[in-house]
Amino acid sequence: MDTSILEREFEHALIKQRPGRSGQMLDYLQTPSVIRRLNEAFDHNWSFEVVSWEVIDNEVVVLGKLLAEGITKMQFGSSQLTKSRQNGTHIAIGDDIKAAGSDCIKKCATLLGVGLHLYSESEAATKSETSKAQMTPNQGGGVITEEQLAEIKKLRNGMRWQPDQVLDVVERLFSTREIMGINPVMADNLIAHLKSQDNNAQVSNGDLAF
Repeated sequence: MDTSILEREFEHALIKQRPGRSGQMLDYLQTPSVIRRLNEAFDHNWSFEVVSWEVIDNEVVVLGKLLAEGITKMQFGSSQLTKSRQNGTHIAIGDDIKAAGSDCIKKCATLLGVGLHLYSESEAATKSETSKAQMTPNQGGGVITEEQLAEIKKLRNGMRWQPDQVLDVVERLFSTREIMGINPVMADNLIAHLKSQDNNAQVSNGDLAF
């Protein structure tokens, strides 16, 4: 795998912008740009599939899997539902699933290093570290520390999440629901992910058990 190709910065003309939360303008890449980069890095020898999908409120959410050179990356993607203005019924569910799949491809590719320069320095470092480590719960590196577990609990309490919501994130990121089985680097990645969910969360000192 040629990481220098995957992590190479994109030309300015290929970087688009869209409005994000709180009025921020966010940089993003269009799906064809990401596909061309994957084709270049893997000589077209990669695949992507939608493992599952479901409609949640007003969104289609898909779980997708990208496979390249024996490496598998899984992520979620989403897209707003297209509804009829007259009666509010779904009018293009197939197109919505396709759009969510496109979003998922880009997120999976990010875990391989594609487009990391579009993220903040701290987010990029976290994603890059996760990608290079190729971590699974039963690999080396020790286990989650008490300090990390306490930080996760504080973040969870600050966001008013239930324990199962955190475990859902753990399962999505690391394919396990055993939080005590993840290693410290994985725990740092989980903490960074939770912080990104609500940067304005007021972290409490509660000590609810998982």
